[in-house]
Amino acid sequence: MRESIDDRVARAMAELAATEAAVGRAEERLRQVSVTVSSKDRSVRVTVGPQGEVTHLEFLDGKYRTMGATGLAAVVMEALREARTRMGREVVDTLRPLVESAPGRPASARLDVDWEKLFGSEAAGAGETAAGAAPPSPSRFRDELYDDDGYGRTR
Repeated sequence: MRESIDDRVARAMAELAATEAAVGRAEERLRQVSVTVSSKDRSVRVTVGPQGEVTHLEFLDGKYRTMGATGLAAVVMEALREARTRMGREVVDTLRPLVESAPGRPASARLDVDWEKLFGSEAAGAGETAAGAAPPSPSRFRDELYDDDGYGRTR
């Protein structure tokens, strides 16, 4: 016997309510999550929020006093990259169940998300980079700035 339209609508509404609840839980989790990472030499500790923004930076045990500017900058950037990578993994792990095909959901209803394009291969779970590999170029994350004359025209 075929399912009546009322039964299908009721089932769809129940699935929608469950999805909305799951999205609400994911949003709440992502509003509260943070990741803290210490540099390999334990001289710097960085905390980032859900969008990768630095929420705390701490120099540990006075080690920074004996470091040159370039060395200190490198250690800060190393810890920051690792914290952002871990945060990207947290975001992917939180959102992936919401966008991947659920049992009973047709493949056409599935959202196709390129996690690697959004968060980079490390955060998307594609594995760690080889030791000594160069970090991804930060230029891909830069916004272009335009000088606007007030009428929507760039100068």
